[in-house]
Amino acid sequence: MPIAFSRPPRRLRATLLATCAVALAAAGCAGHGSSSAGSSSGGLSGSRFTLMLQSTANANKVVEVHAVNELKKQGVDASVKWNDSSPNIAITQLKTGDIDAYSEAVTGGVSAVEAGVQLKDFALAQPRQDYVFLSKDIASLADLRGKKIGVQDTTGVNYAQALLLVQKAGLTPKDVSIIAVGGQSSRLPALVAGRVDVTMLSHAAQLQLEPKGFKTVMDLTKEAPNLYDDNVFATPDWLAKNEPLAVAFNKALLDSYVWFNDPANTDAVVNEALQIQPAADRAQTAQLFTMLRQANAYPVGTILDTGLLDQQQKLYLQAGALKATAPVTQWADASYAQKAKGNGQK
Repeated sequence: MPIAFSRPPRRLRATLLATCAVALAAAGCAGHGSSSAGSSSGGLSGSRFTLMLQSTANANKVVEVHAVNELKKQGVDASVKWNDSSPNIAITQLKTGDIDAYSEAVTGGVSAVEAGVQLKDFALAQPRQDYVFLSKDIASLADLRGKKIGVQDTTGVNYAQALLLVQKAGLTPKDVSIIAVGGQSSRLPALVAGRVDVTMLSHAAQLQLEPKGFKTVMDLTKEAPNLYDDNVFATPDWLAKNEPLAVAFNKALLDSYVWFNDPANTDAVVNEALQIQPAADRAQTAQLFTMLRQANAYPVGTILDTGLLDQQQKLYLQAGALKATAPVTQWADASYAQKAKGNGQK
């Protein structure tokens, strides 16, 4: 598989984040260090924007990286850092001013807020989830009853996504067996070996398995359009001091969606992706991006919607991925995205 990345298990993140919150409070970290020069006056030139992505350096982050590169063209000292370990690293670096924002799933951000970390979700980086449910023996949802669904764990985001599959089939969790198998690197061989009948994998895995007779039972990118993947979080203090830069980054994301979807940019998108992950296979990367375009993974004009965020945190609470919900206004602010879209963007 040319494109794959791993994250810490969702349940582990909440524990780690709680530990991080205590440590940060003890250290007295309060976001010292100015991250921008001139952003308070509205100018972007000379400002700094360092975005940490919760991933290995991976080609499927091309839209987020492109948005950062767009800021560079505006004179911003913009860069990307990669973190394939605990989000505590990102949160600690936010507090110390080493980074300005980090990209993370909704569950990670809400878990951090629950742990007492002051964060605000201010941008939508990946509007759709890059996942499908694959099976070799199940031809349709009507065949799902009594089958084994493999998930990472039964108290995480995978479980919430399995619930969506079961509900779409008109069933309840009692009608199937939902089995904790582990991350994608464990779920894929479990599916191939027949230890589970269906499981959730990336579109890159779909490309790998379809020639071997595996079928797509549900495409979450197409069929769960209200389920976000990565959002971008920063501290309230940074956002208050860097409003023009936060708006500009949202505008750059919107422009990147347009760039990704334009057929004229097909080769350019692949070229930028291979700069991120040189070892990725060009043909498979191009095929993956074609699939994501067809699935409308980056809908032009889509911005952060706090109503959808609230729906998602309630789904994750139901699935056990979150211990509690928090008022969306406490941890999300869509005003920066709204200003970006109102600034001449389609």
